[in-house]
This record gives sequence, structure tokens and C-alpha cells, in this order.
Amino acid sequence: MAALVEQHERMQKSTNELRTGIRERDERIRRLEEELLEANQRRKDVGKRIDELIGQIDQIEAGLQASEDES
Repeated sequence: MAALVEQHERMQKSTNELRTGIRERDERIRRLEEELLEANQRRKDVGKRIDELIGQIDQIEAGLQASEDES
């Protein structure tokens, strides 16, 4: 009987350790998913800003070209 109690206690301990490991893994996954969403948003923001800068450069070049054509 004592052997069964010991075995049961070991199994409970093992189960609790596994559950703790799963909770920690799930929390890590959640944090990484949040970081990924933030990184994707930053990437989109940077892409938008680059497009705006390219547009400004194109306008400047067009203005310079128009000035040269008038000369």
C-alpha cells in the first residue's frame, strides 16, 4: 500500500511539473506573439515612412528637372 501511495505522489509531482512547464511555455509563446505583432507594426510603419521619403525625393527631382528645363 505504501508503494502505491509513493507512486501516486511521484505521479502527482510529475504531473504538476509538466503543467508548470506547459504554463511557462504558453506564456513564452504569448509574449513572442506580442513581440511579433509589434515588430510587424514597426516594419509597416518604417515601410510607410520610406515610401513617403521616396515620394518627397521624387517631387524634389521633378522640381529640379523642371527648373533645368526652364533654363
